[in-house]
Amino acid sequence: MRIMHLLNHCGKANGHVNVSVDLACTKARMGHVVGYGCADGDFLELLCDAGVRLYRIEQPHRNLPDFLRANWQLLKAIRDFRPDVLHAHMAAQSVLVQPYRLLGYKFVTTLHNEFDRSAWLMGLAGRVVTVGQTGYDSMRRRGVPEPRIRMVQNGSVGSPRLRPDLSPAELAHPAVLTVCGMHPRKGVSDLLRAFALLRQTNPEAHLYLAGEGPMLQEYKDLAAELGLGASAIFLGFCDDPRQYLFAADVFVLASHADPGPLVIAEARNAGLPIIASDVDGIPAMLDHGEAGMLVPPHQPEALVAALRKLLGDPALLRDYGVRSKQGSERFAVERVCRDMEQICAELL
Repeated sequence: MRIMHLLNHCGKANGHVNVSVDLACTKARMGHVVGYGCADGDFLELLCDAGVRLYRIEQPHRNLPDFLRANWQLLKAIRDFRPDVLHAHMAAQSVLVQPYRLLGYKFVTTLHNEFDRSAWLMGLAGRVVTVGQTGYDSMRRRGVPEPRIRMVQNGSVGSPRLRPDLSPAELAHPAVLTVCGMHPRKGVSDLLRAFALLRQTNPEAHLYLAGEGPMLQEYKDLAAELGLGASAIFLGFCDDPRQYLFAADVFVLASHADPGPLVIAEARNAGLPIIASDVDGIPAMLDHGEAGMLVPPHQPEALVAALRKLLGDPALLRDYGVRSKQGSERFAVERVCRDMEQICAELL
């Protein structure tokens, strides 16, 4: 099968990019002929080393000249690559591809963030892939016929982006870890407020926050305002969060909205006890509470109660680590690729 993935860019710290890179590299390893069209990014060398054919296609949404240039570049890429399936991961590429769909090319989109205002554009494909039930329901509400929607749960275990050799980081214990973008949607302020409450009963606890984003400085200021001092450590962006996942005592994801966070799969593969918000695709990724503790979003008090429960009971902490690890093999990248193969085969 000849599959071409289309994105604005392939830069790090973007979940949809990570998914597309994992798919492209793994499909190439599985024997498919894979193309990847984008403007630029951090993963170009990795894609090239995996045998993926690279095509430069400018971001089409800046102005009319850019849009026309992107159309011309896409036309040349399609003529050269001759894809069986075009797979768009961003709304702008869904628009670019429409003329080729009319010419008979098979077209798939993956809806990574259903709350984006442009998400309706992803419904223009022959198959629309969502990463969770909320995305599925969102596409139905937008008028996409149910026979065109498929759900494929995210997974990143065995990702070609992650190096095989890894040494756990040295953390102060008990270590509470989150890995997320520094963005209001991730509920970082709730976590900081919950941790400030935790420090009242567990003064030895440390909070590690891995990630970058537009609200990073605001969250640092909030941590200072809450008097967290050296107990809250902002790690910045990290290429491979497993170095912290394998070293921490508890993982927390306090998201307000999250269709299918890859880090849940990575935390489960590390056998790390998990506390996460009961929103969107997170409950399904935690087996609806069997593999991790679910708490309501926007509620620091509920979050700190769960933290105290786990940190105050070593046996329960170990039990949740075991429950987290069990069944995590379903989050393998190869399983995601097989699911996508079946969807592409339907179109062909």
